Amino acid sequence: MAGRMQRTNPPEDVTDHRFLQFPQTLNDATRALYVTNLSLLLTKEIDIAPSFDWELATRTGLAALIQGFLQYTHSNASGVDLFVCQGWARLFQIQEPVYREFLLEFYATVSYDHRKALEDRTAFAFRLGGVSRECCVIELATRVGIYTADETRSVHFLAFLADCLTEWPDDYNENTFWAEITGAVYTPSTARGGMIRSTTYRILHRLISICLTHHKNSQQDDGDDE
Repeated sequence: MAGRMQRTNPPEDVTDHRFLQFPQTLNDATRALYVTNLSLLLTKEIDIAPSFDWELATRTGLAALIQGFLQYTHSNASGVDLFVCQGWARLFQIQEPVYREFLLEFYATVSYDHRKALEDRTAFAFRLGGVSRECCVIELATRVGIYTADETRSVHFLAFLADCLTEWPDDYNENTFWAEITGAVYTPSTARGGMIRSTTYRILHRLISICLTHHKNSQQDDGDDE
């Protein structure tokens, strides 16, 4: 259902790229931090995340089932629908080329101040294409393609974001949830996506885990989920 991970071997002269030559005009401490971060990143692999085959999902009748889980409706206390979020669906439809130099530059320089408001344009700071840039959380999500500009202008948009879950619900119990979807006892060391009984849930698990962590799949996971 999803494409395989591809390993990108770093070019030998990657540090000679002009986007990774941080200018001497930067604050000494800032430049030293960027160089340190870059040195650490160069020791790691950058994997290209697989893309999801929505055409195949449509032909097999799974697309409609999955889309139902990926859409969230924000309602008021009276149950009136105020805002429909399509962000998850758009996230899983992103299929763009990956450029190692851009990734290295961004991750070596990005910083985020969580204390600032979501619409504060100084919350995110980073370099991209050799230029220092700033944007707010909402603008970043819009530029990535998760939200549209019209959606972010909605009078209900900020209320929708504030209402989103950022931590586990009080009544959540991982053992009970795992038992419901697998019929087995939850043991972290042996839990696998292939144990989930619902095909739809297994696909959702794969989508979320890959898009959020970009971890490569083990042979056991591949065998269970394919």
